Amino acid sequence: MDKWLNHPTAMKLVALALGILLWAVVHFPEANNMSATPPSQLQTKTISDVKVQYYGLDERSFVLQKIEPKTVKMVVRGTKSDLLKLGAEDYKVQVDLSTVTAGEHTLNLWANLPRGIDVVSLSPTSVTVFVEELQTKEFEAKVTVTGTPAQGYKAGTPILSPTNRVHVTLPESQMSRVDHVGASVSVEGQSKNIKNKSVKLQAFDKNGNVIEGAQIDPAVLEVEVPITNPFKTVPLQFKLVGSLPSGLSISRFRPKTEQVTIYGPQVELDKIEFIEADLKLDDLTKSKEVTIPLTAPPNIMAISPTEVTVSVEVVLSQTRTLQGLPVSIEGLADGLDVKITDPSTGVVDITLKGAPAMLDSLQPGDVDVVADLSGRGPGVHTVPLVVNTPRFIDQAGGNVSVTVEITDPKAATAPPREPAAEQGGGSLDSGTEGGTNQHTESPPPDAEPVVGE
Repeated sequence: MDKWLNHPTAMKLVALALGILLWAVVHFPEANNMSATPPSQLQTKTISDVKVQYYGLDERSFVLQKIEPKTVKMVVRGTKSDLLKLGAEDYKVQVDLSTVTAGEHTLNLWANLPRGIDVVSLSPTSVTVFVEELQTKEFEAKVTVTGTPAQGYKAGTPILSPTNRVHVTLPESQMSRVDHVGASVSVEGQSKNIKNKSVKLQAFDKNGNVIEGAQIDPAVLEVEVPITNPFKTVPLQFKLVGSLPSGLSISRFRPKTEQVTIYGPQVELDKIEFIEADLKLDDLTKSKEVTIPLTAPPNIMAISPTEVTVSVEVVLSQTRTLQGLPVSIEGLADGLDVKITDPSTGVVDITLKGAPAMLDSLQPGDVDVVADLSGRGPGVHTVPLVVNTPRFIDQAGGNVSVTVEITDPKAATAPPREPAAEQGGGSLDSGTEGGTNQHTESPPPDAEPVVGE
């Protein structure tokens, strides 16, 4: 007997027998129970709307757009107790999409039921599915600022981090609907910068409607919105203060910047058209770079930059006389005539001082000589001249005034008036010889010619 048990073939037969026995222990009781349940104790149940479920779809590449029908009718069989303890959610009908590609497919259904329940019938036994391929496209994310900051403040351009480039994934047929990707952030009542605020991105069509189902990567970004005082960029206007030492003139003037940015309430910004920078000439004895500090106007909170550097080239002055310049008359009252009596030629000579190169390029039309007759009536008047010259060229001599005669043509043609009757033995004294009213105005002894820049 021992010899037989040690035989290899005998050992294999014993192992096979043990395996069959174990299988029977596991499965035979269930078989006994099923076979032991008389058909008269089994009942059927009809579930009209069992939702069709799918599995196996590669959702990185495809999306299920349609499944028809969405529900099916199922008839099941089991013991009364088993049927009573089951809910509608325990009856499952599924379709396998693991092998489908883009397009329309008709696929068989199968029932996934609890133990002890059999399917009697399924209607229908198949469904039609439409699967569409997904498409991914890159967009620039944009954040819209909503609301109004605190009074006197202004919201700047939002800054996104870690990137403003995102990827949108949608079915191929819907990708063309995407107009932009973005979010909104409120700055209502804010007076400080908004930092590290998380915003959820959405895809929008051209009408601003959200495109549902769009997958955005990354879906959330951090946004920063600068909140500053309103600002305005204005030009610099350079003002020459004082005068250069005798014998010197400026030949070249080059500021490194010609504009500045000012910050303050909008109502104050609207009043400012330029910022003045004073270049002091008194100590400018040689060519050099001059730094001019800039001062913010009243009610302006800040100015940038706070100083400007100007490159100034200084050379020895020369003079040049422009002869026969016409005099422009301004301010003459309506209905009056005027004639320049001195100089009798009606034109003037002006001597100018400046850098040699600037004087050499000067044309007569570059110098404007003006006599202002505002407020003067008929008579003879000596009027100071206003000489407007290019920047850095000054009047050094020549005519500083002209004599003009203003007449009233209407008075010359009026009939003579009767002499006034003497009263009280007095006589009417005109104060001039022959009764002629002649008025001559001369500039004060210390008057200087007015030279425009």
